[in-house]
This record gives sequence, structure tokens and C-alpha cells, in this order.
Amino acid sequence: MTKIAFRAGIAALATATMLLTGCSSSDSAEPKPGATAQAPADNGVAALTADEILAKAKEALTKAGSFHMAGSGTSEGTTMTMDFKISGKDLSGKMSMGEGADVDILAVGGKQYMKPSEGFWAMLAGPEQAKTMAAATAGKWVLVPAKDTTSSLFAAADVDELLKPTGKVAKGEIVQIDGKPAITLTDSGDAEASLFVATTGEPYVLRNAKAATGDGIVFSEFGSKFDIAAPAADQVIDQAALGK
Repeated sequence: MTKIAFRAGIAALATATMLLTGCSSSDSAEPKPGATAQAPADNGVAALTADEILAKAKEALTKAGSFHMAGSGTSEGTTMTMDFKISGKDLSGKMSMGEGADVDILAVGGKQYMKPSEGFWAMLAGPEQAKTMAAATAGKWVLVPAKDTTSSLFAAADVDELLKPTGKVAKGEIVQIDGKPAITLTDSGDAEASLFVATTGEPYVLRNAKAATGDGIVFSEFGSKFDIAAPAADQVIDQAALGK
């Protein structure tokens, strides 16, 4: 599967290297490409080059320290949903790949954990192994080694990786995103994908959208305090104990 431009919120599905294409929220207004914003307090990013705007967006997201990203997307006919809360390098959230393939993920204190459903195990290890793995974990968290193939599931906590384009970045129009003016950035690696950066206040990324499908990721709760805690020791199984 090819890369998706602006891999915001994009998590790879382990051995299958599937990518979540972004998400759109039903309670959020869709971008209006033809609507020119009249921003009362311009933050100056619209006057910068595309690369400079992207750099400012990364800087703002890093400075915020925490944010929420959520929604759904479609890839190769599979609908995938995600909901992540990120605080520094810590992350807590859930992904669903459809057909009961769900996984809770948690990164805290430099350690990575996942809690896969049987359907998710089936995607990772095949249906024959899924029941065995589900029984072995018994609903507990699996401690994931830092260099494991499933580590890409935790990439949302890396701002540089999160907002990394696959091609050349270009600047587009100022549009309205949920009532806020934002400058459009496009990626030559995927002509249908756009990133929208606020032109008032902090230059936060407000959304990543896929024009052809309506998919996109909504970003919110910048700088919020999230309670992301490590699971109790008796609720954790080392992945090595599963023979992986």
C-alpha cells in the first residue's frame, strides 16, 4: 500500500503495513475551498512559504505539548477509525480496522503497550493463531518492544513523523475549517490530500483531509491535560512470553 500524504494520525498495521488515511468527524463542518477567510488577528503564517508554514505547524504542535486527534478513513475498501490523545511522547487511544479488528494502544514512560481484539490478532497472525493469542493475553496489555514491527502503531506521538509529507509541499487558499480561517497545504505525493493550518492564534493543524473521499483527521484540545497512566503490572504480558 502506498504512503498517504501528511501522515497525520496515520498508523501502520504491523506486518500488513496498512496506513490509516485520516478521518472526518460528522459533527465538524467540511472545508469550503472557495471561502476566503477574514481573520481578525492574523498570525502571519499565510504570508510564509509552504515549507515554512509546515515548520510553524510542527513547532506549534510540539509547543502545545498535547492534543487530540480523531475520526475515520477508508483504505482499500476497509473503513478504519481512530481516536488518540497525545501528551508529549505519551499516547492513549484506540484503532479499529473493521470486522472486529480493534486495538487499544498506550505509550507511557518510554514503554509501548497494545491490547488487541481477536480480530486484530487475526490480521497480525492469521485466523488460526488468533484464538490462541486472544486466549493467551486474556484481555491484558501486551508490552511491545521498541523495535517491533508493530511499533509504527505508536507513531502519532512523533510530531515530525505525524506531519511528514511524501512529496513537495505547496500553499493553497485560505478556507474556513469549523469556523476558523486556515491556510491550505497540499502534498505532491498525494494530490487529493490537504493539511489545514490555522491563520489566527497559534498555527495549529486543524485538519488533514482527503478531498476525493471526504476522509480527514480533526485535531483539537491543544495543550489539554490528559491522564495517561501505565497499566498495573499484573495487567501486562511481555510480548516475548507470547513467542513473538
